[in-house]
Amino acid sequence: MSNKGAGYRAGFSFAAFVLIILLAGAWPAMAAAPKAPPPKGEVTLEQALSMALDYSPNIKQTLAQMDKSASQQKEAFTYFLPTLNTSYGWQANQNPPQYHIMGQAVTVGSDNVYQWSTALTQPLFTGFRLTSQYELAKLGVDIAETELFLSYLEVAYQVKQAYFLFLRAIKNAEVADKTVKQLEAQLKVSRDFYEVGIIPINDVLKTEVSLSDAKQSRIKAYNNRALTRARLNRLLGLPVENGTRVKDILKSYPVNTDFQRARQVALVERPELKALDLQLRQADQSIRKAQSGYYPSLDLQASYDFTGDTPTMGPSEYYDTTNWAVVTQLSWSFWEWGRTGHQTSQSRADKRRLEAVKQDLEDEVNLQVKEAILYLQESQANIATATVGVKQAEENYRITFERYREQLTTNTELLDAQVLLARARSSYYDALATFNIAEAGLQRSMGRGLAGLNLKAPPQPDRSFWP
Repeated sequence: MSNKGAGYRAGFSFAAFVLIILLAGAWPAMAAAPKAPPPKGEVTLEQALSMALDYSPNIKQTLAQMDKSASQQKEAFTYFLPTLNTSYGWQANQNPPQYHIMGQAVTVGSDNVYQWSTALTQPLFTGFRLTSQYELAKLGVDIAETELFLSYLEVAYQVKQAYFLFLRAIKNAEVADKTVKQLEAQLKVSRDFYEVGIIPINDVLKTEVSLSDAKQSRIKAYNNRALTRARLNRLLGLPVENGTRVKDILKSYPVNTDFQRARQVALVERPELKALDLQLRQADQSIRKAQSGYYPSLDLQASYDFTGDTPTMGPSEYYDTTNWAVVTQLSWSFWEWGRTGHQTSQSRADKRRLEAVKQDLEDEVNLQVKEAILYLQESQANIATATVGVKQAEENYRITFERYREQLTTNTELLDAQVLLARARSSYYDALATFNIAEAGLQRSMGRGLAGLNLKAPPQPDRSFWP
């Protein structure tokens, strides 16, 4: 006993030592990884997309689901393989088993029976149930991969939208600054005119009121800029108060707005439709699995047993100490009150439901593509008119200001010219931001938006059975 105890203690000490070494090596991975430091300089759209895709909690959720699906596929494969189990039992009888022969009682067993049985079971045929179950799990991994790509597209679109909204907020804040400076210059001129008696005090007061309104609007523009920056920071995994700066890429460029082409691309590449196709294939396998109840099942079992009347199962006068057996079992249920038929009907109903969902989604995809193209065409037209409007408003303000300095026009007309200029500038930047967001929306509606960004490929699930 002392030698055994010493062996156990030595084995335990060695296992504890190995465990400590493994934990020490794994500690950096187990510890919460610190967030990446805020980027220096201006963040490009490509950098923002890369940061967001690395950080996104939604993508991490999808990756976890993909790992789960891969494990489910491995689990489904194990049901094809033989299983080995062992059991140890003890049976206590009130009276030992006896036979009565010619009036004489003959004892044929012990009042205590100990049995240790080891069995190997191999399914040979299950009515295609195991095959369907494996195909269901395999398609589940494909669906998880499709949902991962969908998560990438969603995050990319959200980042693009937040990026361009932040740029628009920056431009609107600049417009608000220019408006305040223009009104301050106008107020100085108005006060000079009032001091020499050229204009009444009312004109000075109107300018002061307009300047006050412009300062309030500037505060709102600053707040909107801070809020849109915080929203972008959240997507990038940065502190919301981080002073992120982005590269100005607000511009327009030619975009193909052929609806039929975009529609065909969307119907082929939208991950939502691909996922539904995979779910329909799963529905076929579910029907096949439900129909397995119509078939017999065949199993092969080999067992090896130890039997005795002592716990050690040594030699016994009643029992053979060892025995082996090979059993082939065929089972077939002929009547279950239509259970298999009802299960098959449920699976067929699920498939019809998915077919209807797919038809509805195809209609929705067509509508989304059409809406995105109209939105894009509208923004393209608005950019053209807004560009002309800014030039006209700037020239109008310049002329009106010069005329006001020469007292050839009124203060009211100058204030109107300033309002028109601020509105034209804001409309121009709104149109540019809307165009870029609309183009990103069109790409998203077609199932695109990641091409040409030099991003890391999504991780692939481990489909191998053996770890």
